Amino acid sequence: MIWVEVLAYTEGLHGKWMFSEIRAVFSRRYLLQNTALEVFMANRTSVMFNFPDQATVKKVVYSLPRVGVGTSYGLPQAR
Repeated sequence: MIWVEVLAYTEGLHGKWMFSEIRAVFSRRYLLQNTALEVFMANRTSVMFNFPDQATVKKVVYSLPRVGVGTSYGLPQAR
């Protein structure tokens, strides 16, 4: 029953982002697990993705372009 609700909510949702638009990538927790990533874009928006496990997160991080964090990206260097 819950899957039906989730699928109904996400049906039609999709997105496409250019690697050149990525400015920063942060590891995030989802449901107290380190299985999520938040990706910050050049237009000052962010997208959060949750993955099934930490091994998948590592694979995704290594596939993304190397980006920095700093004032030139509109993000402070400290948390």
